[in-house]
Order: sequence, then C-alpha cells, then structure tokens
Amino acid sequence: MLRYWWTSGSDDEAILRLVAVRQGAAVAFLGAGHQRWQDMPERFGWVRPIIRADQWSEPAHLQLLGKGEAWLKSEGAAIAVSRVREDRRNELDVVTRAGYREVRRQNFSELDLVAKRDQLLAAAAKHRRRMQDQGVELLALSDDKDPDRLAKLHVMMVAAEKDIPTTVPIPLMPFDRWKKFTFDNPGTREDRFWIAREGDAIVGMSVLDFPPVRGLPWTAFTATSKEVRGRGIARALKYETIAQAIQLGFKRIRTSNDGANAPILHINSEMGYRLVVPLIELHRELA
Repeated sequence: MLRYWWTSGSDDEAILRLVAVRQGAAVAFLGAGHQRWQDMPERFGWVRPIIRADQWSEPAHLQLLGKGEAWLKSEGAAIAVSRVREDRRNELDVVTRAGYREVRRQNFSELDLVAKRDQLLAAAAKHRRRMQDQGVELLALSDDKDPDRLAKLHVMMVAAEKDIPTTVPIPLMPFDRWKKFTFDNPGTREDRFWIAREGDAIVGMSVLDFPPVRGLPWTAFTATSKEVRGRGIARALKYETIAQAIQLGFKRIRTSNDGANAPILHINSEMGYRLVVPLIELHRELA
C-alpha cells in the first residue's frame, strides 16, 4: 500500500521526499508536492514533516517545514498546505506559530461492526428492497456485464467529485489515468466495488479499500449522479459495502469525510459512525 501511495501520484505531481537516517534507522521524513500547474487554478502545494517521537523537537520540525516550503517556492507554489491530526498538539502549535491558519477539517470516523452487526445487516436488507422497488440495481462491479461499465463509471465519478467540498481543487483525471489510479490500488477489487444501475446508466458507487495485509477497511469514495440524489441510493450503497465487510470478518471500518459535507455526515451518523479524530487542513501564503 505504501508503495502504491508513493507512486500513484507521480504522473500528475511533482514530489519531494527526503529521509533522515541515524544509526541505520529512519528518524525523520519530509514530503512535499504539488499538482501540475496547468491543472490548478491556484498554485497550492503540500508539505508534511514527520519526526520520530523520541527525536522530535520544535526547532527540528520548523527546520523540516521550512525546507519543504523553500522547495515549494522554488517550484512556483503560492500557498503551502499542511494537514495535521487534531491530537498532534505539538505539531499544530508549531505550524500555527509559523503562520498557518485552519481552513477546513476532515472527519475520521469509525464504525463498530461487531456491536452493530444485526442492526447494520437488517438496514442493508431494507435499503436493498427499497432500491428494488425503485428499479435500481445494486451489484458488484465484477458482476456488471456492460462492456462500457468503466467508461460510464468514470464519467459519473468525475462529475460527482466536482461537488465535494474542498479548498484545494481536485484535478480531473482522464480515463486512462483514472483507471490506473483506481484499479492498480492493491486495496481495491472489482468484486468489492459496489455500483448502482438504473436502466442503462450507472448512477452511483461506493467502495471500501481493504488492506491486503493488515489494518482496517476504509471508505474510499461514495457518490451518486446529481440527477438521482435524495432517493437513498448513496445510503443503500454504503450499507452494501458495510454488509460485505461484516461477511468478510472485519470488526471495524473507518471513513474520512470533509467536515462541510453534511449529507454524507448525516448518513454516517445514522449508521453509527463515531468521530475518531479530525484532520485539520491549514494554509499559509508563501509570498
């Protein structure tokens, strides 16, 4: 998974990664990057310093932060973006004193699949019946025999991404790039990728990233076409992914959603998700 995360964006991003090694062990990491400027209306770049806990100090963190910012400036970035978990108070204090200001929050939430098993499976069956009554078919992507299914899925997903609340723009991926980014992911499988069909159209999708070795499944993306929103399709799809995770023996799953995305946060609350920790997005102008 780490190899995938580090290489999947290389076609569309300029990336800096530095590792500090002491006595044969990595003690610090600096990552920074930005999308291709021709794909960005504003020149945002991100920076992420990480220092092993027993080596951490405010001067060291500031040094890495400054090194990342200097590289972003040399690349022509106008705004540096730092994303820090709310429970990392030392790091938050440092970047705040360095001039970063909170812009958005991302909610990390977790669902207990053991305590809520019966309730979740019953809800999945109920929403499956509701979709049948509406003429909406829920199925795994691997069971869809439409030869144009991936092209249709791409169009639906790209359109839905435009409605995600964000400050840093989400670049639109052409089909070949999207296909590689989505299905080269070791955690994504077509038999665990749920779609909703109405007639000839794909009108919704929801997919969990399942860890190939260890860890928890995470919701990668849930979305529906604008024309069908308000009919419970996204909710039904999310329940299908949850029911599948239960059947596969997982005990917990997690999801990440923008703090301003009220519709999906409402669905999560209804399902029983509980907030773990927010991820705070902070910005600083580099001029």
